[in-house]
Amino acid sequence: MEKRAILFGMFHYANSRSISADELPSTAFDVMILEKKLKQLQFKTSSYIDLGLKDVEQKILEFAITAPCDSLNVIYFSGHGGHSKGENYLYPVDFGINLDMGLSVDKSALNLNRIYPCFTRKVKLLIIVDACRDNLTPKYAGDFSEMVAPQNTYIAYATQFGDYSGCTAQISYFTEALCENILTPNISIDQLFTNVRASLYLKHGKQISNSVNGLMSYVTLNEQVETDDVGQLVLQFVDKYGDMYIDKYGFFAGDDLVFIDAAQYCDISVLDAIYKYLKLDAERCHVIRGLSESHEKLIAFWGMLSHGLKQDEFYTWQYRGRPIRLGEIPPLPLDMQKPMPDTGKEIVVDIKLEIRDDGIYILTNLPDKYQFYGKINDKISVRNIIVKDGSAKISLSDNTIDVQSVDLYSVLATVSGVDISIVGDRCRNLIGQYVKFNPINGNSIEFHYKK
Repeated sequence: MEKRAILFGMFHYANSRSISADELPSTAFDVMILEKKLKQLQFKTSSYIDLGLKDVEQKILEFAITAPCDSLNVIYFSGHGGHSKGENYLYPVDFGINLDMGLSVDKSALNLNRIYPCFTRKVKLLIIVDACRDNLTPKYAGDFSEMVAPQNTYIAYATQFGDYSGCTAQISYFTEALCENILTPNISIDQLFTNVRASLYLKHGKQISNSVNGLMSYVTLNEQVETDDVGQLVLQFVDKYGDMYIDKYGFFAGDDLVFIDAAQYCDISVLDAIYKYLKLDAERCHVIRGLSESHEKLIAFWGMLSHGLKQDEFYTWQYRGRPIRLGEIPPLPLDMQKPMPDTGKEIVVDIKLEIRDDGIYILTNLPDKYQFYGKINDKISVRNIIVKDGSAKISLSDNTIDVQSVDLYSVLATVSGVDISIVGDRCRNLIGQYVKFNPINGNSIEFHYKK
């Protein structure tokens, strides 16, 4: 399948009486950076900066009529854009001049719906628009402009209807997120832009990209054929010797050590050995694992840290004193990164303690059913401390106890029954000095009192 791309960047907009369109220096960088990524994916590319409407239409037409059957074609646009009377438009640099001449918006800008008919052969088309989707001026305001993707067409927009696309002078937020994710192998275009949407929101908090999928088959930009003969060797090694290691070293250490030796036997890293085993073991058992490679490796790494994995002063990893080849530790996947709070629902957590004769009172702005556990004086365990009407109480069976310290930790919100609509998924709405983030469980509370 031939892969082709054409990229447009609109930097210097012509001055006009009809509108005020700022220059967009980031668009030139957007085109340059994305074109480089597409070339790494073996796309044949062409790029253009500062074209007028007629030239943009001509370049797209030439691109379309030369597209071979069953090719994958990318059209990328970075610049000003918006909507009018139910239609989505991309603004070339002469857009304002065209309006000054009395032309309609439809004759002054590129209507997104005019792109698809240019392709007469059976191809796959990906249209990527890094532009705003708001009203240009009140004069040209209109109704909701729906994105419609015809057969075998996918449209990815930088933002939602009525919103803007953010940028710096160097790069736009959306294109930056796209370039961070585009080289990921063996994911569908739909999954790619889901990842882009998550990256964009996690980094900038407000902008949510949109997409509409009309593809009739699974399409990936970076297809990699996987063969894993080494994985079979790891599988055979662990199957043959795993029980022996567990009998000798115990369950946790034995499990780690058999993979350390399997990795050495196969001349690969320990984290690679663990992932290959888990993947192939699931396949032979016909089990679908919902975790990615990054998830599997991070969980294995954290587990080994709790069982004796350390790094010496020379940055060599050691497991219980034995130097090992650990392998690359992946960055946190998107769904493990610290979540942004829902706008307007932030709770700056406040906790105060009052120690009275009949117990310890916790005064807080956390919602009802929020639950704690912890210790008093680092030795008396306490559980089922439940918030109601802004307070919770730890009863003291022995009122002669001299309370020197109190350590509180929160139970998972999904377990305690707290209202998720208030605290948010993974307690994302909790913020402040007492909030601690965990990549697996999300936000939780940690509070320490010392007399």
